Amino acid sequence: MSSSATIRVPKRDRERLERLARKTGSKKLSEAFRFALSAAERETDTFHGDIESLIRARKSVRSVGGNVSENIDENLAESLKDERRENTHD
Repeated sequence: MSSSATIRVPKRDRERLERLARKTGSKKLSEAFRFALSAAERETDTFHGDIESLIRARKSVRSVGGNVSENIDENLAESLKDERRENTHD
């Protein structure tokens, strides 16, 4: 048997993990967690943009309320363009 560790996560994240477990047919939360980690690793391995720009843009984002994500791609692209313009004028 492999060794294990306990991690503390907010209740909301545990609920999300439980939902993921149901969707993936995982019998244990650890299986759903491994699934999520694998998916995240695949996603980050396929990202070919400037991750530092993305991190900086994320830090400057402010909440506008709710879970509005209709224009997230456009908003992110505009933020990255603005940042690129700022960096070219330095």
